[in-house]
Amino acid sequence: MEGGGNMQNFNYHSHTERCGHAVGSDEAYVKEAIKNGYRYMGFSDHAPYRNGDAPGERMRVEELADYVSSVRKLQHTYQDQIEIRLGMEIEYFEEQLDELMQYKEEMDYLILGQHGPALYAPEFYDNHSDADVLHYASLIEKACEKGLPDIIAHPDLFMFGKEVWTEACCEAAHRICASAQKHGVILEVNLNGLRYGKRKLGEEFRYTYPYRSFWEIACTYDVDIVYGLDAHAPQKYADQDCFAIVNQEILYDLPLKFRNELRFEDRNRGN
Repeated sequence: MEGGGNMQNFNYHSHTERCGHAVGSDEAYVKEAIKNGYRYMGFSDHAPYRNGDAPGERMRVEELADYVSSVRKLQHTYQDQIEIRLGMEIEYFEEQLDELMQYKEEMDYLILGQHGPALYAPEFYDNHSDADVLHYASLIEKACEKGLPDIIAHPDLFMFGKEVWTEACCEAAHRICASAQKHGVILEVNLNGLRYGKRKLGEEFRYTYPYRSFWEIACTYDVDIVYGLDAHAPQKYADQDCFAIVNQEILYDLPLKFRNELRFEDRNRGN
């Protein structure tokens, strides 16, 4: 499907208030998804890590049980109106591998949303070095090699503050796409990048991400693509404009392989 399509009937990238930078009750997200015609949705809040507490960035370990209980309850309550799945947005760090493998067993699906080289690395969003970009790609490769992610979120996030698309960026894109192809992992066009608006970065005036050069490379690989709302508020489910903007201004004429449907197995043993 060249340049993407219209709205999907599924979205597996939604957060909750527990991460500290999203708003709205869990149920409000479900109601908005139903209201706006979604048939499948998933919660994928930022995973907690022991010794990795970062207020305002991810949920705390002590909130995990409530997160699971809440989503499973909503799954049952709204089962006749929408199919809900329980997931997490993880980041790959070797020292957290035991926890990550446990999440892989317990969740219906995992999204890999690498945000930098460390558990808390806000400096990654500045004009970081080529070495940082390649390290970012290496972490995604390692996560895929371990069989962790079902979806790679915002794989072009390394262009957030990058002023120039360099040879290292090209290499990183190829490595990420090759890894996704090899391990059967879906790539996500993240629609949340639009919320930052356009800004002057180097010689370009653009959205921080999605970044077209990455997706030009992606379409040369045999990888499935989905959109991700990356919803941090229930109202994001009503946002139809984001699809049109991305397709018309960024992905136009690209022969990307978009999924028309995506469903994950329910691993809830009691259901």
